[in-house]
Amino acid sequence: MRRRNIAVCVTGYNWDYESRVVSGIAEKCGELDMNLLIFATLIRRPELNSDRVLPDSVIRGESEIFNLINYEIIDGIIILGESIIEEQVIFDISAKAAEKNIPVVNVNDPTHKLFRNVILSDKKAMEFVVRHLVEEHGLTKINFIGGFPGNLQTEERLAAYKKVLGEHNIPIEEKRIAYGEFWKKATECTENFISSGDIPQAIVCASDTMAIFCMDCLREHGFRIPEDIVVTGFDGLDDCENYSPTLTSVRRGFRSAGYKAAEIITDILDGKETEETSEVDSELVIMQSCGCVPKEEKRKFDYLSEKYGAESVSLEFRTYIHAMNTDFAAVKTSTELFANAKRSAEFFKLKRLFICICSNIERETAELDKEDIISAFRGISDTMVNKFSYGSSVPVGKQFPASELIPEDILNGDKAVVFAFSPMYFKDNFLGYLAYEPSGFRGYGEHFSTWLMMLSNNTGSFYMNKKLELVVEQLENLYVRDPLTGLFNRRGMSKYGMELLDSAKKADSCITVVCSDIDNLKPINDLYGHEAGDNAIVQTARAISNAMPDRTVCVRTGGDEFCSVINSCSEYEIKAVIEQIDRTLSDYNASSGLPYKVGCSCGYYRMRASETESIEKIAAFADEEMYRVKVRKKAMNKIIL
Repeated sequence: MRRRNIAVCVTGYNWDYESRVVSGIAEKCGELDMNLLIFATLIRRPELNSDRVLPDSVIRGESEIFNLINYEIIDGIIILGESIIEEQVIFDISAKAAEKNIPVVNVNDPTHKLFRNVILSDKKAMEFVVRHLVEEHGLTKINFIGGFPGNLQTEERLAAYKKVLGEHNIPIEEKRIAYGEFWKKATECTENFISSGDIPQAIVCASDTMAIFCMDCLREHGFRIPEDIVVTGFDGLDDCENYSPTLTSVRRGFRSAGYKAAEIITDILDGKETEETSEVDSELVIMQSCGCVPKEEKRKFDYLSEKYGAESVSLEFRTYIHAMNTDFAAVKTSTELFANAKRSAEFFKLKRLFICICSNIERETAELDKEDIISAFRGISDTMVNKFSYGSSVPVGKQFPASELIPEDILNGDKAVVFAFSPMYFKDNFLGYLAYEPSGFRGYGEHFSTWLMMLSNNTGSFYMNKKLELVVEQLENLYVRDPLTGLFNRRGMSKYGMELLDSAKKADSCITVVCSDIDNLKPINDLYGHEAGDNAIVQTARAISNAMPDRTVCVRTGGDEFCSVINSCSEYEIKAVIEQIDRTLSDYNASSGLPYKVGCSCGYYRMRASETESIEKIAAFADEEMYRVKVRKKAMNKIIL
């Protein structure tokens, strides 16, 4: 039986709360031998009421990764809706899944109710901590710092705070309630509490971050925690254990929520009944800041080890990023562009890593048109090219359908896998994506997103410069080439003809110029029109360029006149070239079915390159010879007539 594939849609899966949810999903998938495919953007949503606005190009580029989902192979989808930066993505994924009868569960997102939902209960969570302070510590003067007024989570936590106070007949005083806007004003709120003269016994904060800012402010004012004032947080972040004193907090059931979401998916697939909404309770994590756990002074050795360990990682990362950007200046090919990604895979402890670039981006010699040069946003192409492999033998350059996600079959192996996919984009182009197998779900959040952003910018710059080179080449061709025949014009002869002459001088060899003139072009134009005349010009140009040896500079110098510059060539070879031109045109006349014949007269002149300073001088001699040939042709035609 085919192994089930569960997809997770999330922003920043390796950040704090998201990583806890994903680790819970992974635990359940591991128990049931299911593959877990994580479609993860890395740019986080701006904070509520923040002035920061993400550019449309960023939103499109990040959100495009969700279009990589292959609904033909996915059995269930879990969305961390609150983390998704583009709201419409949530509904698009849900609608596409519904078409394929794929169950969808939305986690921790009360704003967007979907087919099935897992909600983390904030009301009960905040009740836990306030009850603990009232019932276990006997505190009555408890202040509250929330996020933004009107915010759903803030209001729920505030309601829980008021509920517990009311149950214990403790007056609810508005002066004890403030809004720290998640962290920006937490310090200001704390200072206002202190300056009021009515010092609280405890300050309950609606987030750990605000609690840490609050404690910093209290300590600056000489207050001891928890001896003078108790402080509690909400979220149970890692920072709670790293701060001194460690922070008593409420840990929302993120891991349990992820586990529950995966459980709901499997129940639906197995035909079991499930509720539309499931709630996951939080737990109170008691630490030092409430006084229940004795404060212990951190040993200096432990402190230094943690401090220098973190600094060492950051220094290593900064050094690597600097080297990556420095090396980019010398990159000539797309393969070189990704050559040092092995170091990244090792730094981030990835088991496997693929860098997959859209085939239409990688294409090196495409003929650009106006749409290519000034293009709207382009998403995932139908096929991808593997440009880097780590932990795999898949060769660089392997092309594969984007629907397969990864350039090798890993979903049907001996054991289930966890693979993540993150977008690479630059301005208005989706470049491709990373496909990687993480060794865990925690840590390196900021480092990873910074690295991928730098990699995407370098990749986009590389391909944009490549496109510009092609555009410049096209513009240069317009400047030096004849638009009708594609041969060089006089400007092209001046530039490239002189290069051949200089090369012949260095080699102390000869330079040859062949001048050609179309026979009877005026009568063809007069009798059959200018389209026929243009055809005669094009056919002659093709015959000349096809007959000439490599590196010949073929030029259309006038309406019916051509000039070819050849670096070295024997008399015998030149005569063979001219004969080939005549044969090509004769063959064309025999098969064209046209009422006119195309022909040309050729003359050449050969001299040692060191004896001349210009191509024009040799061309003048070749032109004289060509006219002598043309005169002889006319004389022969009169004799035949």
